[in-house]
Amino acid sequence: MEKSKPLPTVQDLRGNVITPQDLPPPDTIRWTPNKKAIVIRAVRGGLVGLEEVLERYHMTEREFHLWEDGFNDHGEVGLRVTQYQRRRGRITK
Repeated sequence: MEKSKPLPTVQDLRGNVITPQDLPPPDTIRWTPNKKAIVIRAVRGGLVGLEEVLERYHMTEREFHLWEDGFNDHGEVGLRVTQYQRRRGRITK
């Protein structure tokens, strides 16, 4: 019998361990900063692949990287819609 590989340990912003079941549902409409952070940390921690996230949430790689840039630059505050709109406007101009 082959042993399955253990899942990587990934934590949310509050220190809780994230499992694949903790990811926001594919039909999420309201993206809170915490939900975005969970997805970012899950990808970074190897819990889920970037391609899977892009497909699951019908988003572009560019959009994911905008989230990631906001998180890198400002933490959870950088994932607020107003921060995202500022970054997006700065990039598309």
